[in-house]
Amino acid sequence: MKQKLTLRRVLASAVAALAAAAAVWLLCRWVGYDLQLRIGNEPVYEIANDDYTQIIDVPEDGLWQAVPLEAGQTLYGCRLRFSTHGELYRAGMVMVDLCDADGTILREAAGNYANIFDDNFTGFAFGTAYTAAQAETLCLHIYNVVEWEGPLGLWASTGTVGALALTADGVDADATLALQYMTDDTGSWPSDLANGLAPLLAFAAFAAVLLFGLRAPLPLTVAVVGLACGLLFVRVTPALVAPDEYTHLAAAYELASRLGGETPADENDCLLVRESDAPHFGTRSGEIGILAYKAEALARQNEAGGPDALTAVSEAKAGQGSGNYLPQALGIRLARNAGANFYTMLRQARTFNLIFYLLLAVLAVALAPAAVRGLLACIALLPMPLQLAGSLSPDASVLGMVFCYTALCLRLRTKKAVWWEKILLIALGGAVGPAKAIYLPVVLLCFIIPADNLVGPTEFVRGSFGARVRSGQLIREAVLVLAGCLWLSANLGELAYAARDMNQMLLAVGAVGIILLLALTRRLYEKVQNDAKKLRLFKGALACAVVLAVAGGVLALSRVGGGLAPDQLLMTNPNGDSIWTFSLGYICRNLPATAKLLLRTIPTQGALWLQGILGTTLGEPIVYRIDVSWLLSVGLVLALLAAALPVQDEPDEPLLGRRTGFGVLGIILCVAAASLVVALNWTPINYETLFGMQGRYWLPVLPLALLLVKGNRSVCARRDLSRGAALAVTACTLLTLLQGYSLYASWQLVS
Repeated sequence: MKQKLTLRRVLASAVAALAAAAAVWLLCRWVGYDLQLRIGNEPVYEIANDDYTQIIDVPEDGLWQAVPLEAGQTLYGCRLRFSTHGELYRAGMVMVDLCDADGTILREAAGNYANIFDDNFTGFAFGTAYTAAQAETLCLHIYNVVEWEGPLGLWASTGTVGALALTADGVDADATLALQYMTDDTGSWPSDLANGLAPLLAFAAFAAVLLFGLRAPLPLTVAVVGLACGLLFVRVTPALVAPDEYTHLAAAYELASRLGGETPADENDCLLVRESDAPHFGTRSGEIGILAYKAEALARQNEAGGPDALTAVSEAKAGQGSGNYLPQALGIRLARNAGANFYTMLRQARTFNLIFYLLLAVLAVALAPAAVRGLLACIALLPMPLQLAGSLSPDASVLGMVFCYTALCLRLRTKKAVWWEKILLIALGGAVGPAKAIYLPVVLLCFIIPADNLVGPTEFVRGSFGARVRSGQLIREAVLVLAGCLWLSANLGELAYAARDMNQMLLAVGAVGIILLLALTRRLYEKVQNDAKKLRLFKGALACAVVLAVAGGVLALSRVGGGLAPDQLLMTNPNGDSIWTFSLGYICRNLPATAKLLLRTIPTQGALWLQGILGTTLGEPIVYRIDVSWLLSVGLVLALLAAALPVQDEPDEPLLGRRTGFGVLGIILCVAAASLVVALNWTPINYETLFGMQGRYWLPVLPLALLLVKGNRSVCARRDLSRGAALAVTACTLLTLLQGYSLYASWQLVS
């Protein structure tokens, strides 16, 4: 029963929302303060000369060390190796000035003798960095400005090293100081970037608490809170660090070029890009760390864009990636038309991808039955879907489409479909089929919809084999046929590659035979479904046939001839990986070895899979392991289980019946098995565990798994907990963002 909104509730909700926003703001400030203490003001040095065999004392006029710089090279300071001749000085000041060829001081740095120790390097940081506008040779003037207690020496080489000439008292010293350039400095960037996240984090917390208190519609909550959290992921995830993002960038960029009527690749299938974009295209994930954040922020502000002219050849190949890149491509297309630089273009493409995902997620929550709406909202606001949506990954749109299709099937299970729902069902089923190969079994959800709920103006029509069937049943068949055909057109090449060492003609004949047997089985079922005795015999015979077929199939496949010769098994790549992977033929011939590999993988990678489903491991885990606290994983699991609890006063009849529940479980297992087979196809045969399997691949069937939990009434809640669970998921997502930024920023800082 809908409760009336009172002024007291509005005021209490507003106060609670403000308190939550203030708490998140302060927490963000603490993260920035803590990072600043740990990694702030840390220099990065590059060795200019590491050859030193003599000590040269600093004369009264000082030493002049030549410093050649290239155009665009930035110098933050330097580090010199001093000698105090075994003494410990307590008084004195040494200056290091950066001067041009005329002796004009460009930058200054000072050091106290109390901080200079014998035979140690000492750093001197300029007040501001100096960037050479063109190739030039500057000088470091090292001298004393106040009285000192004794001679101060600098280690140097015997003989000049390259162009690093050293002058003392106007005479060439035929030496080069032991010198390191300070090429970068973290400065106050850790706290500055954290403070930049604070307003959006505070707004997300404010909106989540306010909408929860006001009992706002869940689609609105998903839209507002999801947009705020997604934009945070757009900013927190470093460039090209999201899963396979460099590949997705190339695919989206290529599509954007095609949308603009441009030729996207050269004759060697290398992607053509703008001159300003070429340095950022490669074949590996991006960099992380506070210096990567700093470089990205400065480039976004200062880097020039360019006209939309594809004049540069990149390292990336055309034809990469598969999936829906239209939102990302539109973002890139508009950014290129506006002449934006690379990082602005990347952020815009990510934002467009996020908006498209949220549109689908909001539609899914709106379509879902009331009992499932909160559950879908919780899943849509998990860190992993929002992280994917805040990147260039096409998996975000796949998630949105599967969520919509699942919600629509559940909706039509309990109500008569109107015309637009039938069209949407067919369209979504057709879109899910080719979206990602492993999700084809999800299309079978259309069979949880009673045929009566899909009946049109004409109740009975002629179906396959001339049978008289309900029009609703024909709609389900249309969904299945459309999805299957589109799936084959999108994945036939990958399927042929997986079965590369098997008789593909025989496999095709077998597949056609299975389809015909399924059609015959359905026809027989229609004949006997109204006769209880015949139906029992039919089910018994069908069960025996399935058992015999599975046992016989496994036995036959395990005896498939061919395979790899002993010398072929020893062929490896330079990194030691076998050149052969687990193809379908190899799996069939080596079922025990495949089973052992899977059994070793589960305890080794099971925890990572769970983190991948929830989103508490960030970025590309194959490249970087950015794992937030396990407390957040536990919190997210508990929130999802709370959202899945059935309510005590709900009708006794569950949303999914017993037989339907077994069917849904079968769909989940089919998706899991398909994902394992795909991962095996990436795994070299000399690996001990599975390679490339990630928990996020199972996100689309997470609603189905939680629906099975909801159908078990062993434990019930007194009231619906899904709204509170959605608030808890949002809180965990915000904490994941904060800790994720901290982990990204502090990753392997170069010192």
